[in-house]
Amino acid sequence: MEANCTGSLIDTGDASRAGAVDRFIAFIRELNELLQKEADLSPANLTVTERIGQLSRLLRLPYLAEEVQAVLNHAYIRMNQLSLQEKLSEAEFLVELRNAEHMCQTEGTVMDMMTRLPSWNVYRALVSQELAMLRPFIPEERQAEKSPIVFVGSGPLPISPIILHLFGDVEVICLEMNAVAYEASCSLLAHFGLQNKVSVVLVNGADYDYSPYSYIFMASLVRNKREVLERIRRTSANPLVAVRTAEGMKQLMYEAIDESELDRHQWRIVGRTSPEQGLVINSTLFVEHEAVNR
Repeated sequence: MEANCTGSLIDTGDASRAGAVDRFIAFIRELNELLQKEADLSPANLTVTERIGQLSRLLRLPYLAEEVQAVLNHAYIRMNQLSLQEKLSEAEFLVELRNAEHMCQTEGTVMDMMTRLPSWNVYRALVSQELAMLRPFIPEERQAEKSPIVFVGSGPLPISPIILHLFGDVEVICLEMNAVAYEASCSLLAHFGLQNKVSVVLVNGADYDYSPYSYIFMASLVRNKREVLERIRRTSANPLVAVRTAEGMKQLMYEAIDESELDRHQWRIVGRTSPEQGLVINSTLFVEHEAVNR
C-alpha cells in the first residue's frame, strides 16, 4: 500500500514537498475544470484523452501517506472529488464503448482482440489477482461444479468478465443497468461466440435476485454499492463478494469503499488484493456477511 512507501515521486529535484503537492492539486483542478466544461469526453477529444492519461500515469506512482492526506483533504478536492469521478467514469465509458464497437467490426479471436487493448495488461493483472484470491474460498467439493460468477456493472466492454471466463473456466453472468452498454456488450459477446458463457442481463444490481449464486464481483464504477450489497445479503444464502475499491491517491479516480460502513453492516473483510505498482489502480476487497457460516 502507498502509505508504506519509503519515498515519493511527487517530490522530485529540489522542489519542496509542499510545493509539489500544490502543483499536483493545481493539475487536478485544471483537469476537473476541463472535464466539466467539455461537451465531448470521448476519445475523439484528444485534449481530454491526453490529460486523463496523464492522471492515470500519476496515480500509478508511489506517494507518502502525508502527501495522500494533503491532497485528499484539500478543500477543493473534497468539494469536487465526486464530480471529477463522475466525469472520469463518463470518459472511461466512452472509451470502452468505442473499443467494443471497433472490436465488433474486426475479425480475429477474442484473445487476439483483447491483447491489443491498451488496458489488457492492467485487467489481466487485476483479474489474475482476484482469481488467485477467490480459489481458496471455494470448498473442495465444489471445485468441479464451476459455479457461475455474477459480475455487477460490466459496462459496454466486459473485459473483466471475459477474463474471468477465459482464465477461470467459469460461466459469468453480467448485470448492466445502462441500455447502451447492454446492447454493446451483447453484440460484442455474440461476435466472439461467447454469449452462452458470458451473458448479460439488463438490470440494476440492487434489484437482482442473487439466490442461486454465491460468488459476486462488483465493478469499481458501480455507484450504489451499498444498495447492491444489501440486496446480495437479502437474497444470497452464502455470498462471497469481491468489491473493487481504491486506495491512497487512486481515490481521485475511483470511489473507495468505506470499510467502517462494511463493518457496521456486518460485512467481514476476508481478503484483499493490492494494486500492482506502476500497473493496476484498483484493489479488491473480498467480503462475506458475518451471518454466513461456511
